[in-house]
Amino acid sequence: MTPTQPILPAEQIRAGDAPLMSLPVLRPPPDIFARRAARLLQLADGHAMDDFLRLCAAICQQQQALHDASRLDPRAALEKLAQALGPQLPAPVLSALGPLLALDAVALSRLAERLINGDYPSDGPLFAALPLLGAALQAQATRSIRQRPLPEPQSQETRCPCCGGLPLASLLLRGDSGHAQRYVMCSMCSHAWPVGRVRCLSCGNSRDLHYYSLAAQGHVPAAPDHQQPHQERGAREVEACGECHGALKQISLLLDAGAEAGADDLASLALDLLAGEAGFARIGFNPLFLPGREPA
Repeated sequence: MTPTQPILPAEQIRAGDAPLMSLPVLRPPPDIFARRAARLLQLADGHAMDDFLRLCAAICQQQQALHDASRLDPRAALEKLAQALGPQLPAPVLSALGPLLALDAVALSRLAERLINGDYPSDGPLFAALPLLGAALQAQATRSIRQRPLPEPQSQETRCPCCGGLPLASLLLRGDSGHAQRYVMCSMCSHAWPVGRVRCLSCGNSRDLHYYSLAAQGHVPAAPDHQQPHQERGAREVEACGECHGALKQISLLLDAGAEAGADDLASLALDLLAGEAGFARIGFNPLFLPGREPA
């Protein structure tokens, strides 16, 4: 694992940092989970977490089937995922599925609500199967919200204006004017809403921000070029806030047009681990990766 390297301080990319709230909320494509699965398989080749990424790709393929089917309740969606994936699931997940599916409707609904809000039991008999429940909820939320009118963003919102979900990662896109535009993808419904280009999503800080990406050992960043501010940026990096110590993954389609937020986030979990070691806590989460927590 290579260490993170600072790329550019916020002051060097402050141009265009004000959120343009006239920008619309973006709907995900109808085949978002199939695209995510394909990207995961592409990223898995030669990756240190090859098996994990391939398992996530298989889950995403089944999420696409759930998305395309009629609406199911969480239990039915979870059962379909479990039946379709079957022997591909690791033994701890298979062991945890029994107790999870044995929960009554009220208990399962409460657990699903907690998970949507990033709050989940990080130990015990259910933990290993919770990413499957997250996957089921994500597929159903994406399908449901796609059928509703899009809201108008009112300000820099910390949660999804469509479903109230937590962020998964932010995206840098090329806007109509040619300048970079920043969106945040929802961890649940997969819609994306516009936010400020250089601004912490959690606390609004726009000054004490730092950007980190993985680099080879011994790499020395080139001197900043104000004419080409992205030349030394990583396609996958973490925006870390010195005020609230929050961290949000940032995926650049400017540097990698084939990137996909959900897949590229999973393929760059090393960044989250290194950010955590540096004292930054992730803003939001990815339902397919639920890290355990240290006991209080």
